[in-house]
Amino acid sequence: MVKKLFYFFLSILILISIYLSLFELLIHTFKTPCDATWTYLLKQQYISLIDSDMFTIYEKRHLLDVKRLLETTQRIWIVSITLSLIILYFFRKSIKIMTKIGISINLLLLLFSFNFLNNFKLLHTFLFQESTWSFSKSSSLIQCFPLEYFQSFLTLFLLLSSLIFIFLFWIKIENNK
Repeated sequence: MVKKLFYFFLSILILISIYLSLFELLIHTFKTPCDATWTYLLKQQYISLIDSDMFTIYEKRHLLDVKRLLETTQRIWIVSITLSLIILYFFRKSIKIMTKIGISINLLLLLFSFNFLNNFKLLHTFLFQESTWSFSKSSSLIQCFPLEYFQSFLTLFLLLSSLIFIFLFWIKIENNK
């Protein structure tokens, strides 16, 4: 029982690493027409957006929150990928459990995607302070990042992560022959 629990937690850490790796890959490649905003979010110092007249002060505050969230996510990713590589080197058995959990999580994400708008709002209530992330459809921020952008991002994320888990599952089957 303890051994199964141990492998379960190792698998969760590897899953976090896989999901964050995909997230980082997509964040850096899946952009909007507002490339300057992406440059700010991913590379520039905080002060650079303040000079811009493109966004309102509320939109700028939200972008700052998003920037901080992306920076935190990147730090967690660096730690998790390092630990995952060590775990995979010593505990290869965790791949089988991780694959099953990953496929299950993807199925849940797929179910959540059918009610995307409500789940998108729910995610924002967990990640951001109240009243700091809701904007009118005419706002510059919504024009740069329409809901369809996030839906496409999730679709691509689910597709890529599913391909990874199918590939890992297939490798495990081939190794067991």
